Amino acid sequence: MKHVLSLLLVLLISCISLHASDPRKGYRGFVDINTDFSFRDEGYGENNVEVYYSLSTTHGFQFSPHFFLGAGVAWERITARDGLRNFEIPLFVQGRTDWTFGHVPLYGDLRIGGVMFGDYRLYLSPTVGYRLALGQRINLNVGIGMTFRGLGWSDEKTLHPQLALRVGIDF
Repeated sequence: MKHVLSLLLVLLISCISLHASDPRKGYRGFVDINTDFSFRDEGYGENNVEVYYSLSTTHGFQFSPHFFLGAGVAWERITARDGLRNFEIPLFVQGRTDWTFGHVPLYGDLRIGGVMFGDYRLYLSPTVGYRLALGQRINLNVGIGMTFRGLGWSDEKTLHPQLALRVGIDF
């Protein structure tokens, strides 16, 4: 895990002078790889970390250079503290804003939805990150944020925060 974080940091620092052009109005799609980490201190012994690995795709419309709205789906594999591996499929609506400050293109996005195929709970994930141009309309996105997962729709009204790392492309 330390190697992945180090690689992302080196990539981000080395690409600061490069920038992506503002997104154009029209269709826009995303493919992302996400990793979410849950750290719990609830008396579960030595291994109190859950890791969510996921592949997501979002498709929608870029309304202006600064505003995108779309819908997406993710396929998640969960490695739990008890060694069990589970799968979930969250469905979400994603809003995104892209801004360039000097020569530094940054973005912020928010995913709101629910896990419809799994344990039926709320899914909320804000992220901020850096956008790097790879071609005419293709960009690399590297972001960090939080993923909040509700522990249940009816009986439990709490959100469990998880550190979220996201790397992907948009086209």
